[in-house]
Amino acid sequence: MNKRSFFKKASAAVAAIGLAPIAVEAKNTLPGRFVHMVFFWMNDPDDEKTIEQFMKGTEAFFKKVETIKTYHIGEPAGTPRDVVDGSYQVSLVVTFDSKEDQDIYQAHQAHLEYIEEYKHLWKRVQVYDSWA
Repeated sequence: MNKRSFFKKASAAVAAIGLAPIAVEAKNTLPGRFVHMVFFWMNDPDDEKTIEQFMKGTEAFFKKVETIKTYHIGEPAGTPRDVVDGSYQVSLVVTFDSKEDQDIYQAHQAHLEYIEEYKHLWKRVQVYDSWA
């Protein structure tokens, strides 16, 4: 086999592999089966100091609730696309092993105290819950 023939066959093989469908098994990549997503629109969206204090207070509260599997506290990522709503100021993603664990979180004294302490800071809260 000469070099030209080898490269033609090799190129054809690489192209065929590139066109072959790839089977990927979908995975639940978040720990926990119940995902609780919360979005906050703050009364003063430009008050960075208050938002930072709110986020720190949120993290401190999360550490008091034993049924929380994982959590993420963030701000809009600045990805302006038609399908992205970046109008909120703070987002939370909290995972639990079960709906029952999330129910415990909702009624937990630390959660109730957190709401009372911080509710004056937000004008709107939107929640999305997902179960896998």
